[in-house]
Amino acid sequence: GPPPPGHPHGPPPPGHLEQSLATLRQQIGQDLSGFVTAMQAEREAAERERQKQLLTAVSAAITRDLPVQMEKIVTNIVKRELKALAPALAADIAKAKSGGGDASSSKEIVKALPGALATAMTGTVVPKFEAATREMFEQVKGAFEKGMDDVAQELYTQKENAIAAEATPLISSLRLASSEVRGAAEALLTVESIPNGGGSKTGPGAKTVQATSLEELEATMDPTIELGRLVDEGKYEEAFQKALGMASVDTVTWTCGRCEPVRDEIFGAVPVPLSQTVLLSLMQQLSSDLDDEPSLKLQWIQAACLAMDPSDQSLAQALPVILGAVFDSLTETAQAPDTPAGVRGDLRLVLHVVNSLLSSFPK
Repeated sequence: GPPPPGHPHGPPPPGHLEQSLATLRQQIGQDLSGFVTAMQAEREAAERERQKQLLTAVSAAITRDLPVQMEKIVTNIVKRELKALAPALAADIAKAKSGGGDASSSKEIVKALPGALATAMTGTVVPKFEAATREMFEQVKGAFEKGMDDVAQELYTQKENAIAAEATPLISSLRLASSEVRGAAEALLTVESIPNGGGSKTGPGAKTVQATSLEELEATMDPTIELGRLVDEGKYEEAFQKALGMASVDTVTWTCGRCEPVRDEIFGAVPVPLSQTVLLSLMQQLSSDLDDEPSLKLQWIQAACLAMDPSDQSLAQALPVILGAVFDSLTETAQAPDTPAGVRGDLRLVLHVVNSLLSSFPK
């Protein structure tokens, strides 16, 4: 393919390093914020589950233990108050006997006994039972509320400690990564700013060398930064020359995807803002690997083929050879058993277009 062009924009403005590092810090902050938010949501869900389990356990304990306590209270009260009930009942029975010892007085005793027992229970046992149960429920309520407060405080403390324990190493790692990036960039710029003869380079020229070196470092690490900027500025020829010069199908495909919204505008222009050399190299590289994003690649191969000029004498010898290789690659993909049916339909159309252009050359 054609070689990539030279730097199209000249040295970037001063402060480019600071701007890049500020962007890095902002991205780190956003990533950290998202991590903490997700971690807090997870902790809150776990806390709700623990509280649910706690309430279930408390409810089960009350259901299990309360009847036992009630039984103990009733038993103790009854045993303790039986002696107090005896004199009252004896007095009522004595009144019933005062009528005589015949059968009628016995009936009077039997008749008076339930009333005497009820009166004694109401006046003695029931009030003491109510007082005992009220005291027990007050104790249960106080113990339950204090236990819940203690558990809530413990859960909150555990949550805060866990968040701090997990976030602190992440923050340290992110700060270390940011420092390493800054240090690597500054070290590289220091080396680039030293001329061959040794010594340090000062004056206005030093800033230019530093800024250019940082931009070249960024472009080397992520070529899509420069390619995206060229596409956004409408410099499609320079963008595709740079992408094709890298001999990376992924990079060329990325550039096509970035230009996809304006593909009709590009190929509908007269003349097309892409040279014949770029169009031919584009078809060659895209057709060499149709495994990923085949629909996008086939659309660009077809558009590039339709934009070719077979009368261009500068490509009279190379064009049939490269088109033949493109045709063979497309045919091989179309005949592969794992090619999806939808892609096969697109392939038949593109093969027809490529074959039509090939047929215009004498064999």
